[in-house]
Amino acid sequence: MTKVYIILLMCALVYGAFFYGKNIGVSKCEIQNLQNKINTTEQNRINERNINDTVFKTGVADIRRILRDKYSIAE
Repeated sequence: MTKVYIILLMCALVYGAFFYGKNIGVSKCEIQNLQNKINTTEQNRINERNINDTVFKTGVADIRRILRDKYSIAE
């Protein structure tokens, strides 16, 4: 009878280890996905900040010059 208990205990340990490993794998995957999302968001914020700085630093004279060069009446 003790052999049956030992076999059941071993099966329970294997079963528990399987689900423990599965939960760890899912957790690692979620952490990696969140880290990728954070990196993407941070890169988007950096790009947005650079674009806003460029637009903010462009003066009215620069805009007039750009428009005059691009859309002149001679064309």
